[in-house]
Amino acid sequence: MSSLTDEELVAKYLEAGRPAGTRYADELFQRHYGRVALWCFRLAGDREMATDLAQDVFVKAWAHLDHFRMDSRFSTWLYMIARNHCFNALRQKQRSKEDAMDRADIEDFPGTAAGFDRDLEQKELTGVAREIMAAELSPVEAKVMMLHFVEDVPLPAISRTLGLENASGAKAYVVSAKRKLKTALNRLALRSRRPSTGEGSTPDE
Repeated sequence: MSSLTDEELVAKYLEAGRPAGTRYADELFQRHYGRVALWCFRLAGDREMATDLAQDVFVKAWAHLDHFRMDSRFSTWLYMIARNHCFNALRQKQRSKEDAMDRADIEDFPGTAAGFDRDLEQKELTGVAREIMAAELSPVEAKVMMLHFVEDVPLPAISRTLGLENASGAKAYVVSAKRKLKTALNRLALRSRRPSTGEGSTPDE
């Protein structure tokens, strides 16, 4: 069985059905469980939680194995399930006091009554905001902002996922990004307040 590719094992599992195809599923589990568990641990930062998450990932994978398309690698499909499941689990767990404290440490961004944080979360970034981010932020800053405010991934998980080893992790990138965005939006606000000139006229000296 070791000579079979992952995709061949999936095909044989689907062809044999249950319970006859269980041995093919077991082989896939043995091949990939360790790496899936490691991926979950990198995101969760907790071994017990990572074990539970990894088991859930394989339960989901087996339940939807008939949806796997042979035009991609099985490992790619499996790790996409792992990523989505882990992020969803972390969102549910860390919408708590710890995440609220992380956000409270970050200075509020003025500009709307609800604040910059809520504006980003509710509107999931407007096209203008995306353009400003692309122009003003570094790639890492933009990635952190998108993951935290659009995908609602907690800051500690972002730090682990992106391998941010600085003292404050992802929080430092959020703070610097907000500072840059504040400056850029202030420039836009100043431009919008300038009186427009009529066609053919010249501005006052």
